[in-house]
Amino acid sequence: MKKTILFATVCLLLLACNKPLVKYNSDFEGTWYSETQYNPTMQKFVGDELTFSGKDGTYQVDCADTCGTNLCDCTGKLTGKAEINQQRTIIRLNSQTPRTFSLDAEPYEQGGSWFMEIDGKTYKKQ
Repeated sequence: MKKTILFATVCLLLLACNKPLVKYNSDFEGTWYSETQYNPTMQKFVGDELTFSGKDGTYQVDCADTCGTNLCDCTGKLTGKAEINQQRTIIRLNSQTPRTFSLDAEPYEQGGSWFMEIDGKTYKKQ
């Protein structure tokens, strides 16, 4: 009886833990750019970048979109382990300063391109 309770407890704890994002859904793997918006403070169009590779993720915010094929001159960068919660509604970059993102729509294909929606923004896979 004790072994059954212990086994059930361990299983419950394992199921309640966050899962690596790309392991949960490999469609997240890659670099994603948000739609650019004009930032009046910076006086230029900026976008955000999310990159997921293996267990790791990177988030860059307010990047200039005038650097050719890549975003550049970002105002901030955060790198950490990319995880998704059990309910599949929150993505977390686990770093020294953890950052959470609300997952509004998982990656989906439309017209030959891949999109996802996070924190109310649409991201396109590059």
